[in-house]
Amino acid sequence: MSHLFPPPILISILTFMICILIAVPASQGDSDSDEQFMSCNSSHSCGDLQDIGYPFWGSNIRPQYCGRQGFELQCHDNDYATIRIGHQSFRVLEINNTNPIMRIVIADYIGRDCLESIRKSSISDPLFNYAEKVRNLSLFYDCSADFSSQLGKNNYGCTSEGGVVIRSFYTIDNYDDSRLPNLSNSCSRVIKVPIQPTRPNILYLTEGKLIEALNQGFEVRYVADDMRCSTCTSSQSGGICGSNQYSDEFSCLYPPRHGMHLRPSFSVLSLQIF
Repeated sequence: MSHLFPPPILISILTFMICILIAVPASQGDSDSDEQFMSCNSSHSCGDLQDIGYPFWGSNIRPQYCGRQGFELQCHDNDYATIRIGHQSFRVLEINNTNPIMRIVIADYIGRDCLESIRKSSISDPLFNYAEKVRNLSLFYDCSADFSSQLGKNNYGCTSEGGVVIRSFYTIDNYDDSRLPNLSNSCSRVIKVPIQPTRPNILYLTEGKLIEALNQGFEVRYVADDMRCSTCTSSQSGGICGSNQYSDEFSCLYPPRHGMHLRPSFSVLSLQIF
């Protein structure tokens, strides 16, 4: 009957091979998790933006598994960062990871005097919402004399890309004359852009420095799965927020366990062999 059972040495060899096959993938997976944690837990910056954290990421800033889809940043020559929301690109001026709020400005504004060729700007994205104090700024270009007489105090002269001086006007919605919608028919072009009427911005506008006011940017709130992220970071395990690199599902990344990954496998192996 003994020939029906494999020799003890063969059993030990088979057990050893099975344990090796089990241990290697597990240790590799743990190694990957440790690497992800260390990468996401390190400090990342781009220009004036310091300590860039979850949910933001970028190919030249931090790996995608450190953030979430919809929050990709592009770092330009380590000078400034931009983010794409909908069909528009915005320069990121400030990120507040606590609130969470970010201050942005439409990238097309930078370095321009006239905005007559800029299309209507608005944010329509479930991940971003205007902050409470943001208002629409209406820009009126190439208006009739009647319009000019009605709105002379908000005169805004600018030079187009073709070198033509365009007489323009601006108003902040909910702040200025209610007759403006009727007067807008007297202008060849009207566009609306977001602005945050802070005290410095109002001062800029009073001085006729419209572009300077717009370049201060405006605030938006971003939605980043706060509840699960808070649970992850508040736990005693010391986790940090991230995502699955294959599915973009939320993932809590934990710190390395200091070489504990292989111990269970070696314990099983010693019991089987001896």
